[in-house]
Amino acid sequence: MDHIKRSGGSTVDGLATALGLARMTVRQHLTVLERDGMVVSREERRRTGRPHFLFTLSDRGQELFPKRYDRLADLALQEVAFLDAEDIAGLNPEQKKRLLLSKMAERVYLQHQMRVQGKSLPERVATVTKILEEEGGLAEWRVEAQQYEIVDYNCVYRRVVNSHDDLCQWHLTLLSRLLGHDVECTQFQSRGAECCRFVVRQEGPSQAGT
Repeated sequence: MDHIKRSGGSTVDGLATALGLARMTVRQHLTVLERDGMVVSREERRRTGRPHFLFTLSDRGQELFPKRYDRLADLALQEVAFLDAEDIAGLNPEQKKRLLLSKMAERVYLQHQMRVQGKSLPERVATVTKILEEEGGLAEWRVEAQQYEIVDYNCVYRRVVNSHDDLCQWHLTLLSRLLGHDVECTQFQSRGAECCRFVVRQEGPSQAGT
């Protein structure tokens, strides 16, 4: 299931090769997972040869991976408790939500500030990737040319993000603060991608924080 999640979907042959297992063993596992509603399959026809079946995680299978809805609710409740009437005076509902998310991002940044303070960008990227993993993500990082890339295969706020995509911006704000550089997300799980891909370019620090 971990391999299927990271790849966005796989065939029996793909899983057998990646995991070093016999095709029959993979088929047996997939049969059980499909029976239990953890994976779904769809037929993929090719120009030649027999059709193949692509296996992807079902909604139920996605929810087996770590989720932090409790963490999100706790952060929101903490910030709501400190809001004053003056803070939200004259704001429309969307502006109030953005203000709340901004304050939540700052709170999380302050919790991890000492872990990134004084570090170089590569060290920060490695540390932030570790923080994402600690929060339940399936994250990894790499460097290419003049940029760093953090890839996270598990959205810990999956169900909430699907109906409140401004949470993605909250995440970007938090990553920018922790990395001290502007961060761009080139693909989002909330928009159908198999992972969230965050790009950090080495063009000098932003105003996000140091």
